[in-house]
Parts: sequence; structure tokens; C-alpha cells
Amino acid sequence: MESLIQIVNKLQDVFAVIGEHKIDLPQIVVVGSQSSGKSSVLESLVGKSFLPRGTGIVTRAPLFLQMIRYSEEDYQEMVKITKNRNIKCWATFLHKDGIIYENFDEVRYEIEKRTDVLAGDNKGITHEPIVLKVFTLSFDLTFVDLPGITKVPVGDQPEDIDEQIQELILKYVKQPNSIILAVVTANTDPSTSESLKIARKMDPEGARTIAVVTKLDLIDKGTIQDTTDLLCGHRIPVKLGIIGVVNRSQKDINDNKSMKETVKSEKDFLRMNYPDIYKNHGNKVLAKKLQDILVKHIKNTLPALLKNLNDTKTKLQNELKTLQTPDSKVSFVLGLFKEIYKSYCDTVLGNTKNISDNTVMGGARISQIINEEYSEKVNKIDPLLNLSEEQIRIILLNTAGITNSSFVNLKALENMIGRQLNNLIEPSLRAVDIVRGEMLKIFDLIDENILGTLKRYPRINSDVRNVLNTVLDEYLTNLKECINSHIETYQTCLNTKNPIFLLKLVHFSTNECNTKNDAPNVISAFFEQNKGDVKEEHLIQKFKEMLSGLTDHAAETSEQVKIHKRLTHCYFEFIREIIVDYVPKRIHHKMVNLVLNNFEHELDEKVFTLYVINQSFNEVLVEEEGVVEDRERVEQMLFAVNKALKSMVDIQCF
Repeated sequence: MESLIQIVNKLQDVFAVIGEHKIDLPQIVVVGSQSSGKSSVLESLVGKSFLPRGTGIVTRAPLFLQMIRYSEEDYQEMVKITKNRNIKCWATFLHKDGIIYENFDEVRYEIEKRTDVLAGDNKGITHEPIVLKVFTLSFDLTFVDLPGITKVPVGDQPEDIDEQIQELILKYVKQPNSIILAVVTANTDPSTSESLKIARKMDPEGARTIAVVTKLDLIDKGTIQDTTDLLCGHRIPVKLGIIGVVNRSQKDINDNKSMKETVKSEKDFLRMNYPDIYKNHGNKVLAKKLQDILVKHIKNTLPALLKNLNDTKTKLQNELKTLQTPDSKVSFVLGLFKEIYKSYCDTVLGNTKNISDNTVMGGARISQIINEEYSEKVNKIDPLLNLSEEQIRIILLNTAGITNSSFVNLKALENMIGRQLNNLIEPSLRAVDIVRGEMLKIFDLIDENILGTLKRYPRINSDVRNVLNTVLDEYLTNLKECINSHIETYQTCLNTKNPIFLLKLVHFSTNECNTKNDAPNVISAFFEQNKGDVKEEHLIQKFKEMLSGLTDHAAETSEQVKIHKRLTHCYFEFIREIIVDYVPKRIHHKMVNLVLNNFEHELDEKVFTLYVINQSFNEVLVEEEGVVEDRERVEQMLFAVNKALKSMVDIQCF
């Protein structure tokens, strides 16, 4: 049976082919500054020299390095291809299917060549990975080797190369399932280490970070105790351990010093300089430690990984449904229109499955507009807005003309009330506009799969939205005329004998009698004289008789102003209550309900029927540019996820 690491390698292969994805795989991410010895660490673990070397940025693409402890089956497959039974270690690339590399100088050349293909030859970097498999008898391990951290561009490097590298590194180390292998040099202060800074940023507790200290052989002999403290974990707060290594120097590389000799030299150096702790360090210890950490990590992250894969599969299947080519174009369009209508109605009526808990939306927002915001705005209007006592006095004089004005001047009252009721028109019509806008917004809140389908077919999307827009415009015009006419009715047809109005006047005048003792006032005096009569109906009747008697008597202008001011105030409030009740109901009935009742019919009559008559289904089902590529991408990703889930079955056996 394959090892856990080899199975995860399969997942890595699957998603490396896909490119960008959101599957968080358990893997070891190698982070270090340029010239920190990062490449030497990896080569020592593999036991071969195969990585590109030189000045500046050498690694310019993520390298997925998979060390595979090969089986007899793997060996026989290699022999079948190479016809060579003497090969003990070989390599393959995912992008070079069927080609086996036994010469690791050729591996280095292929990495360089593939990097230039993916990233160009101008020293830039790429997010596209290179997958290298090294078959060995040593260990099962997998790494993601990333470009070395740099601060200053050199040569042909882009000016923002440091930001590009940081972005690429963070993309991998921020994933919760990644183990961070931070490479630190022994001859520099660990507090200034760029790799540790990144590790601390993404893993503050150090729970998934292991540090590797390189260049132990380059430190001053007098600082060995400090280095010992470092290797014992006293200076770097990481929980997966700190391991010191000694790799080949540049002279060793130039002299072609073998890996076997390097391992022996490392062991001798550690035993001599760190006799108390040397058994806990070195490249072999590092490899064993990393293998144990990775296996344990894979086991711990398995449930979350499996859930992620299944959730992704469901999401991709749903996405693919919206991207499928319809078998019957006529049935597809007809069914789409029915789904649009149903989803729109459900969104207005609050029957959707995905209810937002962040914002009021759909029909609830419409209700909020007409039942709360509109009422609040109208109720804040001052009944006597922009109507002073001086203006009332002039209106009384001008409406009387050359005749003496009666105590209650109905022409003046009609003029003033008409003017004040104008203040109800603008907010009422504005409420209609706001609801219309909300009805359009609601269309973008319907089922996201339906919206995805509409986006896929721009012509249908445009036609459907135009129908909704046209219908709303028609209802809006009629509704505004209706509301405007309704308010005009109250402006031109006063009913000062309406019991509700008179009752308001009764209450208003009674309250004023109790709170003020101003100049003699006929109405206030009337209520003062009759305050013992507790029956409002009887009081109203007597008040009507009093008003009727007053209309033929002259009075001082100041008293007339006060009575007309009071009458205007009360009549405005009387009509406002009617309008605040009427407008929301009218909007609900003449816009919201009409859309819900007629939208499907309008789609059928003004869109679908025309498609049938003009035989334009091929034309309207032309997909938006890029949809074919999207469909292929989703199909490819779904294939990869299914393949990954199949591999996950093997993990369940461990």
C-alpha cells in the first residue's frame, strides 16, 4: 500500500495540473532568504545535486518536490522504459510524461528550461508550479520550494520583485494545512531572519513551523554556545523543532564532493562541535523528523480536507449545471423564464432558502420603505410649513376681495390647505420611485444559479431585464398619477364637517385651552363653556352649529388668523393620516402585486413569443465570451476533485 505522503502527492499532482484552486493540501513549504542554504538543504535530503544555482533569483516558480520511496512495481516500470536495471535513483516531471531522468544534471537543465517557459527569461516569477518526482530508497517526503526572499532587485529583475515574491510565499504559508520549513542561517541574528518574520506573521503561535539552521560551519568558534542555545530552542519560538545542518560549501560543489562524503563530514562536524546534542541534528534527522511531522499532519487534517473536497464537488456540480448546453433550446428558455419568475416572487415574498442575516432585503426592504421610512418622513412634516400668521392674514384679505370677510373664510381655508397638502405630494411620489428601484434591485437577489445562467446569455439577460424595467415604468406612471390625483381631491374638495376632522379640532382646541390662556378665542371659549359635556358626538354637533352661525359674523383679523391657522393645522393632520394609510397600500396593490401577478405573462408575451415567431433561439442562446473556457475549467476541476476523492479512499484504510 502507498504511504500517506504518496497519496497526498497524487492530490498535489491533480491540482497542479488545474492551476489556481482553493484546496488546502497538507504540505511542507520551504521559506528562506536568497543564499540561506535552502537549495543545499533540499539536495542533502534527496541525496542528489539537481537544483539550479547562481546569483540573484534562481528559483522563479514553485517547485513541488516529491521524494518517493519507490516500490518494486515502480522499479519495474522504470526498467521497462529505460531498459536499465542499474539505476537506483531517478526523476520524472509531471509535464514530461513517460520520460525518466537518471542524470540529475539533466533534471537541473529541465527545471531551468521549464521555468523560462512559465516565467519568461526576464528574471520574473510565476505562480505556475513545476512538479518534480524523485524516486529514491530513502524517504517519502514532499516539499514546495519557493523563490528566495529578496529586498533589492538585481539585473533584469522587476522593480517590485520583493512584493511579487512575498505574495507568492504568503499564498502557500497562509494555508492552515501547510507546514512551514523556515531556513535560518547560523551566522546571522535570528531576529532579523526574513523567513522567521513570515512564519511568525502567518503562524504566530509557531504551531506549524519547524526551523532549519544552516551554515553552522561558518560561525566563529567563540559563538558556539550561542548557537547551542539557538539549536536547543531558546531563541526561536517554534513548536515543531529546530534542527541544525551542515551542507556542502561552494568549494565542495565546485570540487564535486559527493553527497555521501557530505553526510559523513556533517556528522563528524556536529559530533566535534556539539557533542551533547549532535544526535538531534543533521540532514538525516531532519528527513526523519519531517516525515513524521508530515504523516501526523496529514492524519490530523484529513477530516477537514475530505470535507473541503466534498463541498467543492457540490459547488462545482451546481456551477456546471448553469454552464451546460441545453438539449432543447425552446424548453430550456421556457423553463428558465418560469424559474426566473418563481425565484423573483420568492425573493419578494421571503420564501428564499438563503436568507440574509446581514441586511434587510427583498420584500422586507419594500415593506420597510413604504411602512416605516415613508410614514416617518411624512409624519415629520410641519402642518404649517412655510405658512406664517402674516401670510394667513394676507390670504384672508385677498380672498375676501371688496367684501367683508366672514369669520370662517372657506376660500382662504381651501387655499391654505391646498398649499399645505402640496407638501405630501413629493415624498409620496418619491416613495414610488424608491420602491421601483428596489423592485429592480430584487432581480439581482434571485437564485445565483439563475443569475449565472442569465449572465451566460447576454441577449436573454437584457431582454428579461428590459421587460421588468418597462413593466415597472408603466406601473410607476399610473401609480404616480393615481396618488397625485388622490391628494388633489383633498386639496380642492374640503369637507370641514367630517366628524374625524372635527374630532381632531375638538382635541386640538381642548388641549390648547388647557395649556394657554391667550386672547379671547371663539373656538377655545366654546370648548371651555362646554367642557362638562363628555359625549364627543354631542359636542361635535354643537360645534358644527356654532361654526355655521359664525360664518355670517365679522371678526377682528387677529382672531380670524388664529382660527384659520388652527383649522389648517387640524385639516392637514386629518388628511395626512388618510394619505399615510393610502399611499403604502396603493404602492403595494398597484406596483408590487401587479408585478408579481403579471411578470410571467409579460415574459411570455413580450419575449418568449417573439423568440418563437422570429425563430431566434439560436441567436439569443449565443454564450458570453469566455463561457466555453469557464465550462472547460469547471469540468476539469470537477474531474480533479473526483480523482482526488478516489485517492482519499486509500487514506481511510490507514
